Amino acid sequence: MNVGDLVKMKVGYSVPGLVLRIDKQHYGASTAYKISKVDRGKCIRSNMVDFIGVTEDGIRDRVLVLWPDAGYSYEESTKLEVISESR
Repeated sequence: MNVGDLVKMKVGYSVPGLVLRIDKQHYGASTAYKISKVDRGKCIRSNMVDFIGVTEDGIRDRVLVLWPDAGYSYEESTKLEVISESR
């Protein structure tokens, strides 16, 4: 995905929008502190961390899109589908 591409939302109906700006690595993280065994309803403390694992979504880009019917909005890059690439 590049500036100038036409995109639409992956889920649901949307009219094509124009990509105006891409903020690289804006959302998310690649790793997280995780706790493997905690009973439901119990308190979690920072010294209970067992391992550092990868996150489900990882690092995502933030994209500024100009929608003809709704104006400007920021969207996550994983929620957009490229329809036509700019040259």
